[in-house]
Amino acid sequence: MANAERRGAVRVPARLAMEIKVGGDAAHVESLNVSANGVYFASKNHIPILTKLRITLDLSDEEGKSKNVDCDGVVVRSEPEDADPSVSEYQVACYFTSIADHDQELLEAYILKNVPF
Repeated sequence: MANAERRGAVRVPARLAMEIKVGGDAAHVESLNVSANGVYFASKNHIPILTKLRITLDLSDEEGKSKNVDCDGVVVRSEPEDADPSVSEYQVACYFTSIADHDQELLEAYILKNVPF
């Protein structure tokens, strides 16, 4: 039996600048794809599963008008799962746990605009 899709929202490929904060530490990363429920991104640092993050996504438009979305999330997948000094980049999936209504609307509008048909 094939694996069933477990995601509840459409994902779109998106190379968005992001800032993630873990405790007092901040890092700038780039998303690989995004949905209304979460974001998948690349990180030079290992981030363990269940780590809580503060996330800012840059949804700036073509005219350069800044549109930042701020939310909280939790890491649900990190590949590879364990820190490995030979790994130069980790693939991290984060589920949004808290996002303001206005930011949710901005994110959903971005996704609808970028859904590949």
